[in-house]
Amino acid sequence: MVGCRSHQEGLTFQAKVSDLRRPGNALAKGKRPDEIVEITLPGQLRTPPTPLALVSRSDADWSTPERAASSSVSANLAGDVSWIVESYVPAERDEVRKQLSDPAAARRVRDYYRSMGEVEMTGWADVHGFTVVFLLGRDQDGDATFASVTLSKTASGWRQTNALAQDDTFEVVWTALHTGGVR
Repeated sequence: MVGCRSHQEGLTFQAKVSDLRRPGNALAKGKRPDEIVEITLPGQLRTPPTPLALVSRSDADWSTPERAASSSVSANLAGDVSWIVESYVPAERDEVRKQLSDPAAARRVRDYYRSMGEVEMTGWADVHGFTVVFLLGRDQDGDATFASVTLSKTASGWRQTNALAQDDTFEVVWTALHTGGVR
């Protein structure tokens, strides 16, 4: 079985070594491609998933991970670069601003979020002190898109971060969400 399943102590994520995207994941060291990497983290699945409430910029709220995820997704849907930048932790804002300074890049981000359709929160996990919120989008045809928002608690509330982008544990979580679904 590949995926993740809920336990009282948290969530167990399982991913086949061959499905991991980055070579050299330390959690897969010494394992064959057909073997499974399994990790258990604090977290919760939402049954049923919770519809993500879209908000206007004036109603953006960073007080909880759920509200911060709604604000971040709403900013990306709006394609509002300054709002997207505001969604990130202060230390990453210049880099995000730089990446989105190209109108084509900003348009790709906006179009990706718009293509998700209706978005629901399916759960969360704590990865190294960051809260990863799991999102599921369904477009008009019913096609599913899995996404996540990684959040860090800051003095100004919960803000998005790329801190886990190269993290081996996050890669197992991401792979499990994409290859096996949430169980």
